[in-house]
Amino acid sequence: MKRAIVVEDQKPIREAISEILKLIGFETRLIGDGHAALDALLAEPFDLITLDLHMPAFDGLSLAETITSQDGPNRDTPIIVISAYLSPQTVELLQELGIRHFLPKPFEAEELLDHIEELSPQKPD
Repeated sequence: MKRAIVVEDQKPIREAISEILKLIGFETRLIGDGHAALDALLAEPFDLITLDLHMPAFDGLSLAETITSQDGPNRDTPIIVISAYLSPQTVELLQELGIRHFLPKPFEAEELLDHIEELSPQKPD
């Protein structure tokens, strides 16, 4: 089973993302702050990371920088940034880290599913 980590400080949004991921076969781990997420991401591999940017104490941008710069088990794991704070400057910084998938809040389930489909390897006919 594929595993995803949902990093989001707002519990209703965290749970909604989890439910969407479960519909397509992901086992999810829900984390509400950047420090706990960093501990989990440096300790165990995931197949997908969804990441909010605006979190107290340790924000999503700092978390993304740390994940993508260290030789941990999730350095190359696909990340979907889901945030209400997607300025052009922030998107540019994230793209420099290799992150290409962004979803502004509020979002529809189909939008998240579309991003996940884009990340999935193409199946041969």
